[in-house]
Amino acid sequence: MKMKKILFIALFFGTAIGISSCKKDISLNPPAGVTIDAYFKNQKDITASLAGIYSAFQEEMTGAGSTNDEGLGGRYHYWGDVRADQFAASTYATYSVVEMYNNTLEFSNSATDWNGLYRVISRTNLGIAYYQQVASYDINVTQTIINNSLAQAYAMRAESYFYIVRNWGDAPVFTTPYDDITVSGSKPRTKAITLIDSLIIPDLNKAYGLLQKQQTPVVWYINEGAICAIMADVYMWRAGLAGIGTQTDYQNAITWYTKLLATKNPLGTAYGTTGIETTANWKNPFLNPANSPEGIWSIYWDYTVNGCACIPVFVGLSNNPVQLDPNFQANFKRFYKTDTRVAKSIDTLNTLNHINMLYKYYNLTPTAAGITPSTTIQNYNVYLPMYRLSDIYLSLAEAYAQTNDLPDALKYLNLIYVRARSITSTVPGIPATQYTTQASMVDGILAESQFELLGEGKRWFDLVRMGRVHQIMDPILNQRNATLVTVNGTTTVTLDTKGFQDAPNRYLWPVSQSALNANKLLVQNPGY
Repeated sequence: MKMKKILFIALFFGTAIGISSCKKDISLNPPAGVTIDAYFKNQKDITASLAGIYSAFQEEMTGAGSTNDEGLGGRYHYWGDVRADQFAASTYATYSVVEMYNNTLEFSNSATDWNGLYRVISRTNLGIAYYQQVASYDINVTQTIINNSLAQAYAMRAESYFYIVRNWGDAPVFTTPYDDITVSGSKPRTKAITLIDSLIIPDLNKAYGLLQKQQTPVVWYINEGAICAIMADVYMWRAGLAGIGTQTDYQNAITWYTKLLATKNPLGTAYGTTGIETTANWKNPFLNPANSPEGIWSIYWDYTVNGCACIPVFVGLSNNPVQLDPNFQANFKRFYKTDTRVAKSIDTLNTLNHINMLYKYYNLTPTAAGITPSTTIQNYNVYLPMYRLSDIYLSLAEAYAQTNDLPDALKYLNLIYVRARSITSTVPGIPATQYTTQASMVDGILAESQFELLGEGKRWFDLVRMGRVHQIMDPILNQRNATLVTVNGTTTVTLDTKGFQDAPNRYLWPVSQSALNANKLLVQNPGY
């Protein structure tokens, strides 16, 4: 959301509630000392509440802002990308990043802290509890305003719990305001599948039912298309749960993706089945999503208000902790003459500064002398896509593949494949003879997603959900953890053979030490 970071009314999620410690004071009362009873009297209070919800989520996902503090933000990439194959720890990486890169996570790692997501949840709980009463105080607040506001709160709560489920599995559940600090806030963990079926999906259904339909969306806010995208994503994740997911989950995902395609994009027309950007404008969803036919929901970071976005995969106030994986970068760069995404995502010129960065979120031009402009690289707004239409097409292709509808899977895959490669003229699509089995089609979609969705917080979740962690990560981890021995000037490289250890336990993150200390009812994830 386009506004200054604010600390609004929040639940007491410090040591009393036992979730985790936080670098900011999270108190029951807002900074001005106004009690909760004095809030939710007019539309401005609803606006401020929603601003607090989006601000908390924005801080968690984006960079460290003007503080350059690793403990704040960056989770969009830390959770979604750094543990996968496209990125690596840079020479400036902290120990926390090295743990992600090598799959040696410990519960002291800063990114294991789920407090930021529970901060979002606490603010949504307040909104859900109090928005309705505003209509009785402010005659200008219509039921439509109330319903649209409630829809955003329900959807943001669902999205926050969805991140928690994917990262930690089982988790404590809080759905009402915590307004009595004399009552213990400690709770045991609820099963992940229960969270999905009894909280996340119902919240999204409520949000969809409440939201005004067929409106031209503002991409910085939860909207009709965003709700459809989250719901479909949840069903795709559910389908991948061993012993739980079924073909019905994929069919449900297809239903919600189809609903999304009928909703309006930021230009006021339906997303449809051919609504992606042109080859020439491929970068538009990252530079100007509010005016892109692909825009669905993006996080807005205004550097003039919040300081440097400082996303981990690009230079921040100092050096970046994360870089492109050298092997991935070399492989991606091979296609720079035939794939428009290469030169628009990474530096293909091997310039002297920042050659391993991800450029797709910035209107920067690598040159032989460096990036242009070179003196203001921190002074850019950053728009991180939570969902965009190309992402939806690839996910829909996978859902069709998983239900053995290979023709429809290929149709949506080819929309992305052809667009990326039609630099000077339209190229032919992938022939039906290339992917003739469900498994080969899914692998083909995953391969295309690796380039299309580079650095969009998706890759790690895709590998886990699609059961491809060992296939993709074992050879990479064995190489990363290789042993080098030099004898008489000759260096011998011995590859590690353990691959991704203690799977699937360590697919999940450990519960942070601070959360365990504060909430004695929590139990650590197996493998940690």
